[in-house]
Amino acid sequence: MCILFIYRNPDADSESYRLILVSNRDEDFKRPASPAHYWEHHPLCLGGTDMEPGKEGGTWLAMSLTGKAGVVLNLSDEASLTDIPKQGRGFLVPNFVTSNDSAVSYLDKLYKTNNENQIYNPFILVLIDLQNADVKYLSSSHNSTGPNSSQDNILGFGNSGLDIPYKKVEAGKEIFKNIVKDIKVSRQMTLIEELLKFLKSKERYLPDPELQKRCSKRYKELSSIFVSTDGYCTRTHSILLVNGNNELTFVEETLMPNLTWKRQIFSNKLIRRN
Repeated sequence: MCILFIYRNPDADSESYRLILVSNRDEDFKRPASPAHYWEHHPLCLGGTDMEPGKEGGTWLAMSLTGKAGVVLNLSDEASLTDIPKQGRGFLVPNFVTSNDSAVSYLDKLYKTNNENQIYNPFILVLIDLQNADVKYLSSSHNSTGPNSSQDNILGFGNSGLDIPYKKVEAGKEIFKNIVKDIKVSRQMTLIEELLKFLKSKERYLPDPELQKRCSKRYKELSSIFVSTDGYCTRTHSILLVNGNNELTFVEETLMPNLTWKRQIFSNKLIRRN
């Protein structure tokens, strides 16, 4: 389980934000992962990485200072149409942010490849252009019609089909909208604290028939934005801010093996593409 909210304002000036992205990564507590860092072989790329044996280097969220970002979410309880062994979806994001492909080109190729053979575990892939706040996304659901885009100012993604969002995604969009409404760059630290409080919310949004259908065993525990169950929990909070001056701030809080939360703040400037 994971959750993602995006605010987009393509016409942002120097005092406002072009993009505000917040996300929770939910995962087995024992699954090894590295907190956010600039990648050794791709020093313009920033994000945490999976360290599960055989899946090292995959990620749930990452960006490049060239203006590309991606987030992958699992698609819960999506039946497979083939018996072909599936590839992990964790490399969908790093393959994009390290490539020269546009979001449109990347998603088109992925859709054609995966739609024919279902080679990846079920996913929702969201790609963002940090230079202009364009958002493109693709679901691997068997009823998917291919890549999509949205011009909405507030977007929310969870682990269900895009046409039937979980209740916590619907409610979260309204809370998120109120937090970012008319926010100014001068209030950045206040904004960060408010967004982290939002990502840590344990309020349950029930009843939720879609969540219960897809996650029947522990759907009540999974109905909150912050997830905490036995051995499975929210492991990482991520916040990405891009203002009208192309200044980027990335905040990550990640749960460490000793059960303490480690906060990192990265500040940089986007590299203007030719």
